[in-house]
Parts: sequence; structure tokens; C-alpha cells
Amino acid sequence: MDNLVKRLRDPAFGTETTERKLMDKAADRIEELEAKLAKAVEALDEAVYLLAPTEKDMERQAGIYRIVTTLAELKGEDQ
Repeated sequence: MDNLVKRLRDPAFGTETTERKLMDKAADRIEELEAKLAKAVEALDEAVYLLAPTEKDMERQAGIYRIVTTLAELKGEDQ
């Protein structure tokens, strides 16, 4: 669990019920988006493998380059 979700779920200060519900909803949404992002990264990894060019196809290579750079960005990696 990342630090932000942990802080939302267990704040160091007392909160009102309304604020607590809002913080729980925010933590739930963050976890949902992180799960979707993980699936997208996995799909992009697979797409790179499946779309690897077998010939000199410039359009396909450009698409693969966009996938690879987007994947690296999502993973927080340098090209």
C-alpha cells in the first residue's frame, strides 16, 4: 500500500465521519486506478512482444516506439 493510501486510511489526526468517508472513497479510487494502471502496463508489455516487427515496417515500428515509450513513462523509467 503506498504512502498516500495509507495516510488516507489511517490519518494521524481525528476526523469527522463525513471526512472519514471522503478519505476512504479517495483511497478506494486510488487503489482502483492503480489496479487499472497495472493492467494497462501488463497489456502494453504483451503488445510490445506481439507487435515486434518481422520486417522493415515503419508504421508498425513507430507504433511500437509509442508503446515502448509510454510503457517506460508509466513505469517511471528512462528511455
